[in-house]
This record gives sequence, C-alpha cells and structure tokens, in this order.
Amino acid sequence: MNLLPSPLYSLPSDNCHFLTIQGTSGGRLFLGARDGCLYEILYQAQDNWFSKKCRKVNLTSSSLLSFLTPSFLKREEEPIIQIEIAEDRNVLYTRSEQGSIQVYDLGEDGQASTFVTELSHTSITKSASQIIKTVDKSNFQNIVHISAVGKGESVCLHLVAVTASGVRMYFSMRPFNAVTSRPSMLKLVHVRLPPGFSGSTTSQRPSKVHMAHYNRGTLLMASSQAEDMDLLWATGSDCFPFHSELMETHVSIPIGGHMWAMTEEPSENVVWKRDPKDDGRVRCDPPLVVTQHMEQLRKFVLLSAQGTYMLTKLRPVDQLRSILIQNQGYDNIEVESFFKLHKADQACATCLILICSGLAVDNQVVDWAAGAFFMHGGDPTYDFGVRPPATLGANYSVTGADVTMNPGLSFHPAQVSTPHVSKLNADMTIAPAGGVTTGGQVILSGKHDGIYLYLARILRPLWDSKLVGEHRVSSSKVVMKSRIDDELKWFMEQLSTLLSFLQSSTQYMASLSNDGYLPNAGRLMTSNHIDEATKKKCLGEAVAKEKQSLQQLMLLVNSCLEILGLWNIVCDHQFEVVCAALTEAQVAQLKSCTLRSLLSSGNEQIFSAMINGIIQQYLGDNACTDVISNKLRETCPSLYSLDDAKCSKANELLLSLGGIATAPERSALLFDALNLYKEVSPHLNLQEVCESLSNARYYDGVLDICLTTANKRDPQNIALHYYKHGEPSDDQTGYNMYTARLDCYNYVLDTLKFLLSTSYNTNVMSPSVPSKPGPPNKQTNSVLTISEAEHYTESLYNLAIKSNDELFHVRLYEWMVNNELTDKLLQVSSPYLEDYLRRSATSGTPDFQFQSLEVLWRYYEKNKNYSSAAGILNILADKPSVSLDLLQRIEYLCRAVMNAKSASFRVDKMDGDLLHELEEKLDVAKVQVLVLESLRRLQQNYRSQQIDTAISKLNSKLMDVTTLYGEYAEEFDLAECRLSILHCAGHYDSVLIESLWTAIIDKEFELTEAQSRDNKMIVVQNKVICLGKKFGTNDKFFPLSYIIKDMELRSLESGYDVNWVANTMKLSQIPLLQLLQSYDNLYKAKDPCWRNHGGQFHLLMVIASLLDSFLSQPHSLSAYERSRFIATADGLVSGYLVELQSSTIANPQAQSTAKKLREVQSRLQRAYS
Repeated sequence: MNLLPSPLYSLPSDNCHFLTIQGTSGGRLFLGARDGCLYEILYQAQDNWFSKKCRKVNLTSSSLLSFLTPSFLKREEEPIIQIEIAEDRNVLYTRSEQGSIQVYDLGEDGQASTFVTELSHTSITKSASQIIKTVDKSNFQNIVHISAVGKGESVCLHLVAVTASGVRMYFSMRPFNAVTSRPSMLKLVHVRLPPGFSGSTTSQRPSKVHMAHYNRGTLLMASSQAEDMDLLWATGSDCFPFHSELMETHVSIPIGGHMWAMTEEPSENVVWKRDPKDDGRVRCDPPLVVTQHMEQLRKFVLLSAQGTYMLTKLRPVDQLRSILIQNQGYDNIEVESFFKLHKADQACATCLILICSGLAVDNQVVDWAAGAFFMHGGDPTYDFGVRPPATLGANYSVTGADVTMNPGLSFHPAQVSTPHVSKLNADMTIAPAGGVTTGGQVILSGKHDGIYLYLARILRPLWDSKLVGEHRVSSSKVVMKSRIDDELKWFMEQLSTLLSFLQSSTQYMASLSNDGYLPNAGRLMTSNHIDEATKKKCLGEAVAKEKQSLQQLMLLVNSCLEILGLWNIVCDHQFEVVCAALTEAQVAQLKSCTLRSLLSSGNEQIFSAMINGIIQQYLGDNACTDVISNKLRETCPSLYSLDDAKCSKANELLLSLGGIATAPERSALLFDALNLYKEVSPHLNLQEVCESLSNARYYDGVLDICLTTANKRDPQNIALHYYKHGEPSDDQTGYNMYTARLDCYNYVLDTLKFLLSTSYNTNVMSPSVPSKPGPPNKQTNSVLTISEAEHYTESLYNLAIKSNDELFHVRLYEWMVNNELTDKLLQVSSPYLEDYLRRSATSGTPDFQFQSLEVLWRYYEKNKNYSSAAGILNILADKPSVSLDLLQRIEYLCRAVMNAKSASFRVDKMDGDLLHELEEKLDVAKVQVLVLESLRRLQQNYRSQQIDTAISKLNSKLMDVTTLYGEYAEEFDLAECRLSILHCAGHYDSVLIESLWTAIIDKEFELTEAQSRDNKMIVVQNKVICLGKKFGTNDKFFPLSYIIKDMELRSLESGYDVNWVANTMKLSQIPLLQLLQSYDNLYKAKDPCWRNHGGQFHLLMVIASLLDSFLSQPHSLSAYERSRFIATADGLVSGYLVELQSSTIANPQAQSTAKKLREVQSRLQRAYS
C-alpha cells in the first residue's frame, strides 16, 4: 500500500456544515449536514462534458426548489447527526438532532437514491405512548441512536431507535404481508423498556443515555453518571432463545471518562454460511446457542477520554467454561443452575462444545464438562401418564403476551415485554415442556437429546444446502465447483471428535445396558399403584430405545464423515476434473445434491462415479493406485471397500498389459487380475469387468469370472431348484437367485455373440489391450481378424461346454437354439442336453417349444434312439400350428415311420405298435392331402369363405378319417376323396362304392364337356388309370365289371373307339386274364341295356380285339400265364361261336363278329400248339 501526499479529490463545501459521514461497501459516500439535508459525493476518474470529476448532490431537496420556495413554507432546519445504512436491504436511514427519522431507498442494486418517508420525533413519541399508555412519554423522547435490523435478525422489523432513557423502539418500513421488499413507510410496531424499569423508581436502570450501539440483538448503552464517569449497560437475549416469553440478561460496567465512540470489531464465522438463494426462502439467522460452536467471540471497542476499552461478549459455552473454572469442577450449585436455566438438552449440547474442542490447554475443562454432561444430563425415563401437581419451575413454560404488532392493524397491548413477568391466574394452564400425555411413553434423557442437538448444529449449514455450484471459466465453458472445500476440514474435525467421544464414553454406554439398570431409576414419572416389575420393564424399554437411538446416531456420524472425507479427496484431486468424467444425469444429480440427499439411499452410483473418476486419473497417468486406494479405504471404507480396492488393482494390472510383449508375462498378469476379480465377485460390476477382460482379449476369463460370480451370488444353487420346479410365482427368493444367475450368464453369451458375429464380419472392431495408458473400458482400434475370432469362439465354447453349472448349460443351449446353432448344439456331449430339450419342449412359447422338439428328435436320431425320435416326430406332426403346413406334417410322419422301422428290429412289441399307428396315420394324412388338393381345385372355380376356411383347417392339423369324410369329402361332394377315405378305413359298401365310381366318371365327363371327343377320352382315361393303379389290387374298391360296363355304355353312346375301355384297363395294370373274365361275365349276364345299343356284339368285338392285341404280343405274359390265358380264351371263344351260329343268318353283325372270333380262335390254336 502506498500513501499519496496529495488528495485525489477535493470540492468546496458551499457553506454547508457537515456533521456526519457514512459510506457503503460499494464505495458510495453520504454526508449529513447542519441544514438537515442528506448529501452524496459522486466521483469518477476524469472530468467530462456534463459532470466534474467530483461533486456533491443534495438528495433531500434540489437547490432550485429551495430557492423558489418562500421562507414561511420552509421547514425548520433539523441537523442530521447520524446516518445508518442497511446494506443487506439497500435502505438508508437518517436521524436528526431533534429525533426525526428519514428513510431513503437505495434500490435493489444499491445504486439509486429515493426519498421514501420521514417520521417526526413528535409522531414517534405519540405512537409509543399509544402502545404503552402506563409509562410517562418523557421516556420516549430524545432519541440518541438508531440502528438497522438485519435480515438475519428479523423479517418484519427493520430499524431500532434508542432513547436517552434506554427505551428501544422498533420500526417497520413496509406492511408485514407486503409482496415487495422495498420500503414504503416507517411505522413504530414494538416498544421495549430498559432493564430494571419500574414506574415507582428510577434506580438500577439506564438514564441519561448519550450513546448506544446495537447489532444482532445485543445493545450497548453509555449512560452519563458524572463528568468523568460513564456507566455502560449491555443487554441481550442470546441465552434464552427458546423461551415463550422474552427474557434478557443485562450487565452494567463503569467506564472511566466520557464515552466518545463505541463499535464492534468485525468478525467472520468459522465456517461457510448457507447461500440464501439455495431454496429462495428468506431465513432469519439462528440464535447464538445454535451457532456458538462455529462463531468467534464478539468483541466491542470503546473509546473514552481516558483510553480505549476492549469488551468481550461471552457465549453460553464461554459462560459454562467460566463457571467450571471458577468452581474448579462440575459438582456444584452453579453448574446445576446452568443446566436448569438452559434445560438439560441445551446444556448438554453446550458441554459437548467444550468436550469436542480438542484444545490441549483446556484438558481439565474438557474433563469437567464431561463430568457435568453425565451428572446433570439426566437418564431415560418412562412416563405412565400420571403426573404430580405442577409447580412453576425451570422445566415449565408460560405463554405470555405478544408484543409485536402488524403495521396494517391496530394494536393496544396491555403489558410490555421486558422485564415484565406475567402473574399466574387461577385459570391459567401450566404444563411441562414435553407436553401432557394420556398414556405411557418413553422420555429420552437430556444427554441423548443434547447429542442430537449438537450433531444437528454441526450439520445444519450443509444439511439442506447445495454443495456444488457452477463456475464460468470463459464465455463458453462452465465447470463444476465445490462450495465447501475450504470448510471441509472443520466439519470433519467436529464430527470426528464427536464420534471419538461417543466411542470412548464407556460410562454412558455401559449405563445403557440391557438389564435396565440406571443409577437414577427413581426418577420415573409414575404412581404408587404400578408394581415394581412393570416399572423395571418399562425402564428397560426406555433404556433400550435410547441405546438403539444412539447407535443409529453413531452410524449417521460415521456416514457423514465418510461422505465428507470422500468429498475432501475429490477436492484435492480437482473437483471440476473429477466431475468432467461423470455422465450428464450424474452431473444434474450432483448439482442439486445436499448432505441430506447424499445420506439417503440411491446415491451409490454418484459415489462410485466420483471414486472411479479419481482412480481413472491415476490409471490415465499410468500411476500406481495403491496409495489412493489405501487413502480411500481409510477415509470411506463403506463407500470404497476392500473389494473396490482389489478391483482398482485389477484394472491397473490390465492396463499395464500394453507395455508387455511376452506371452507368459501377459498370461501371468491376466491370471492375477482375474483372481483379484474373483475374490470380490459377489459384489462385482460384471459389465465393467467383462469389458475390461474383453479389451484384453481374455475371453476365457470372462467365462470364469461370470460363472464364479453366479456361484457366489447363489451358493446354495436355489436358482436351479426354482428352475426345475417350474419357476413358481410365489417363490420370490428363487426368482431373485434365478435372475441373478441369468444376469451373470448373459455377459458370457454376449461375448460369444460378439465373437461369432466378428468371425463372419471383418469390419467389426474388437476390444483389445490399449497400447497407452487410459481407462480399461475404452475401445481401441485393434481389429480382431476372422481367424482370431474363430479361435476365441471355439476356445470359449469348448470351455463353456465343460462347465458343471447345469443352469448355465440351460441358458447356453437356449441361446444356441435362438441363434440357429442347432447343428453345433447336436454335437454337444453333455448329460444336461436331453433334460433341457425335454423340458423346453413342454414350456416356453409355442415357437420355442417347436424349435426344441425339432432339435430333440434330431438329438435322438443322432444318438440312435430311433423309437424316441419317432415319438417326437409324431408329436411334431400332430402339433397344431398355422406355420406348419400339411406337407411338412407328412414329412414328419414319413421320418417317424423310417425311425420306427429302424427301431422295430431291436425293440419290443410297443415299437411295432407305434410303427403300425404311424403308417395308418400316414395313410390318413395322404388322404387329407387329396382332400386339400381337391378343395384347392374347387376353389379355383368356386370362391367362397367356406372353402377358404376348410382349406385353412386342413392345412393346420392332422384329422381322422371320420372328420375328413363327414366334414369335408361329403360336405363338398368330393367323390374321389370319399372313395379314398373308404379305402383307407377299410369300409366296404358295394352300392356306395359303385355310386362313387359313377360320380367320379360323371365328374370327369362334366369337366370335359366343352372339349373335343378325343380330349374327353384322354382325360377320362387318365383319371381311371390313376385310380386303377391305386385301387386296382382291391376288387372291393375297384369294381372292375361295374366300371367296364359303365364306361362301355358311355363309349357306345358317344361312339368312342371299341378298344378305348379295354386299353384303359390294361394301362391301369389290370391283369389280362381278369380283364377277359370281366368282359365274359358282362356278356353272359345278358343285361338288357346292351340290346338297346347293340352292345351284346360290341362286347364280343372288344373281347376279340383284346385277344388280338395279346396274340400280337404273346410274350407280354410269362409262359405259365400265357398257356393258361390261351386255354381259357380258346374255351370262351368256342362258346361264343356256338352261340353265334343260331343268329348268323338273321344278323349280319353276328356274322362279322363270328368271323372275327374264328380268326382269333385259329391264331390261339396255333399259339397253343
């Protein structure tokens, strides 16, 4: 600092006599003049066109207005002798020599200057007299001092004025319910009489007060006693903040010489104060007893004609310390009186301040304070609800009169507030501070409540205050900033000493034993009619409750210490750098966090992220993490456990792989890292660990750590029991274990999936060991080649198959089925596979069951269990499903038949029955195919919903013959299908079968009605040939004679070729001899239908043509069949010729027929010879 020899600014006074000057922290200067005006000195660096560098401004009235105002209208000059500025509200007050008070509004930002109002001394005296009518108004005259009341002291009161008689008058500058915070008036709302005031005498009370000082509830008044002697009066209510009636302490001190000035030495709180913008609410400062442990002693400086005096205002804790020192102990009436005055809980909290002070010079005082804490703190009791008659004492409170008035309401108090004590009326109710109870309840001791109070007062600044703020580094960059980094050590020291006291207080904790013994047990609030056993039981309950409460408090203190300790470590490692590694959601959560929110559950991720951010700084610098791990373990063992330290070491080992080239060293480090992970596996973050191991391409380690973690999370294998018993919904424990195991298995399967996809895609990037330090979970640019991926996949797969974890096998098989790896699954040789497939075939979704059945029959077939394979294929064929069509079902049946045949030669009769059942089912299925195809052909010509529905049903499941016949073949008039169903069922009905054949032939002719004759012949012939090959071997369902007769009659009617029917039957593979005999039977039947069309000779011509075609190719039959056929034919022809001789002359057709037969006979005889 340099002193300048000449002033920076100077300006003329313009004949103004200035009596007082006051400045603000922002640099504004105000002066009070003898002319009653308030002036402000405005100054700037340089002169400009419109203003000088330094000038004074009259804030009370302008010079022009003063010049124009007539002299008789001008008010009497009242010199301003005091200026008071409330900087927390930006309001300025002035006091004139006559006692008038003016109010100026400096604006929200403190840069304005607006006159608000003025209250004359006469008005003030009149208002005070109306409030207190029993006191002479002379006590309210001659105001000697005014002081601003800060926001922290009161929301409603804004100014206090002190009179020469020591009376304090409190003013408000706006109505209590006002919305705005700016001043709009000045009104007297409360009057407080001086200490020792009495209407009858003036002794022992302040008088001739000529100077005063007021701040934060403490008032100093200088009273003139003589020309060379002043008496200093000091009053305050700090010791009685929780009393219902106002109570104050006062002291008077003689001061040598006349007092010239008095002020308070500036001081700051020991710790950080709450930001008033934290929650937007305006709060008054707590009383001194709440903050005394974090506040310094208030010191006042007095200047008199004989020198300077330094006075110190004692806090309650200082008072207790003084009492202990003066009485050299705690077992005395003075200490007991202190406990009665302040109540046991408040006094115990005050004792704890001394006990936890930690000052070596006060060791004796600490011991005395601890003794007072245990002796006078009381014990837990039990209140049975029966009380003795009440007497007014230290433990009782009396509700007195209100002394504060709303400026917007009228107020006429009957009594004053200080030092008045209300008299007890007969109807006044007096109750203990704890309240009246109607039933038994536990009343905890003052020691217990004092400990809770002390802890609450330590944590109060942090409890609901935001711990993190934003700091703008540049116009585009904002970083997170801790708001308590400078005060953390103080909080931690206070909590540590409190915890040490609780842990070392064996006397107190021992008294809270489970046997219910207490030295002061006789202090129970009870009555004589309650027996001793009940008293002892209730006392034990009270003791147990207090013990439990204190144990919980110790846990709370320990948790606070760990959280603040971690916070301190984060601050030591650059808070903004650690926060930069957090996610957006975590940063948002951190911005709004308070100590209260951090202590609640659900913040584990925040703590973990902060610790990870610290660890990553070391890992990123390739530094050893042992030191920081040990520090974290010592500071916050529950937030950073031994398991966390091992994980950090494992991550460090994995990162060190980047500088190691030899395979043995890499394997050793990987093995060590894996073992560290396995030691903490139950509480491991598997996702991060698996990513780290995958980055190192240690995929086998991924499997090992996942299976180890699963076994440790479910050591009794409850999950397997839950799985095998059908996953019951009421087994919550089983479900939790099952879910925990599946979570572990999924990381293995994800790794397999990644390797499998990489083996098919060369563009997939694989995690690998980084070549330089950095977080282990970051991906590198190392590409995993196809050959490497295939190698790792096969290695991991083979290792997984060797596992003895049955539930893992289940999950692995399920994954392989879902990923279409059934061929690889069938190569597995495991005792768990069959059980899995059998269970999967009956559980899960229908599609999954179907997939499992597909794999199961292939598994049985591969292992040559053909009988079981046939049974599974049979189930698949019968399984209702829209996605499985009829042809696929037939394919399953065919495979089932094949497997059943393979098993039939080496198993029992049951498999033979299965084979028979499958063959019959296959035959019915083939008929169903025929019905389906027939309906589809019918659908092409006749579109209807009924046909569409029938087709859908036929294609969705297998049906029996009865359903096929009644609901489909007969319903839609499918003759061929009906014939096939009868044939399949073995049901013979000659009339029905012949009618069906007629319908079949009619249908074919009907379908070819528009075609030429040749096309008709071909179409009908093909249909008969097809059916002949199918049914020709069974005369019941292929009535040859009936079919020949029907077709020959149609042939005669339509003029078809004479050999058309015979050739059709021959192509239908009907034996030639059978065909000849059928024609012979038709001829000999002499059916009258042939006469109408000349068909009798037609049949003989067909027979002749049939024999002629045989003779042209005699070797189409074997020698035996040929000789037999010739002999039969020769005999039949001879009979025909004999019959024809009678009609040779009469019928030319008979003659030509006989001629044809004789030619054939001759050829037969030659062939026979």
